[in-house]
Amino acid sequence: MADVHPTSFSRRSHLRWQRQLLRLAAIFQFIALPGVILPRIAAEKLSWMMGQGQPVLTPLLVYLVGGCAFVCFVLGILLWMFSNDVVRYRPLIIASAWLCLLGAPAFLWLDLQAHLPAWWVAMDSVSCLLLGTALLWACHAGRPSA
Repeated sequence: MADVHPTSFSRRSHLRWQRQLLRLAAIFQFIALPGVILPRIAAEKLSWMMGQGQPVLTPLLVYLVGGCAFVCFVLGILLWMFSNDVVRYRPLIIASAWLCLLGAPAFLWLDLQAHLPAWWVAMDSVSCLLLGTALLWACHAGRPSA
């Protein structure tokens, strides 16, 4: 029987956590696809969900909704690609985790400035904080020297 180093099991577990966290985050980003395809309808639905009523669908609003949705969708694709080889993309995953941690207070500030509902503020800022923290934990706890 081959001698297996005890930390190799822990490392594989943390790599699996990274992969699952990245894929879960990617799936949530993929939800933005309808906003790319139908930005007017997406703006109306989001406004309704937030209790804001019927939005004034100016060209700028439609452009911003579609553009933001496209960026979210593309980020989802990148996160999914990172999840396919977490060892190779480790530096990018760590950078993504730090960007999530920076994004948490940024989303909090933006959402509060926009007077969005508390559930939306929590969804934006807390999800960024949790994802960034969990990814950093999985990356650092699973590094070869750990």
